[in-house]
Amino acid sequence: MLLGPVDALPAGRLAVLADPADAALCVWEPHARRGAQLVNEPRTWTMSSLHTNDPDRARAFYGAVFGWEPTPGTHLLLWRLPGYVGGEPHQPFPRDIVAVMAPNAAAAPPVPPHWNVNLRVDDTDATADLATRLGGKVILPPQDTAVGLRSAAPADPQGAVFSISS
Repeated sequence: MLLGPVDALPAGRLAVLADPADAALCVWEPHARRGAQLVNEPRTWTMSSLHTNDPDRARAFYGAVFGWEPTPGTHLLLWRLPGYVGGEPHQPFPRDIVAVMAPNAAAAPPVPPHWNVNLRVDDTDATADLATRLGGKVILPPQDTAVGLRSAAPADPQGAVFSISS
């Protein structure tokens, strides 16, 4: 455990953990603040993805802790939570998907295990440019993806990296 559990009253209670590969994650016990009420809309959360060098241990850990079941996707592993219904009715993935896992590819320098948060935007190029003008930087420039999205990875002025897609 990296932090907590601590109260964030009246909203809820949280703790920051690390999985077996040291990817940090925060768990939330809701009280007055239930969680994301709007997703998959411009300027909102779309998906979280785990990037890890040890997918076998991640499968075991997230399955035991959260009950997530891995379903192999194309180049990603999709985490499903049986009985959960989220997303949008006509999305290309099942609506019980709660996250994805992408094994780290060989990179120089190596990318440490981490969770990435993806936010939906109206215009990936304009948002990446705005992030730079506001003191951040672009780690991965805008590019078209295999699933038809335009994505980029900016970092905020403190260095926190996230991804954006349109």
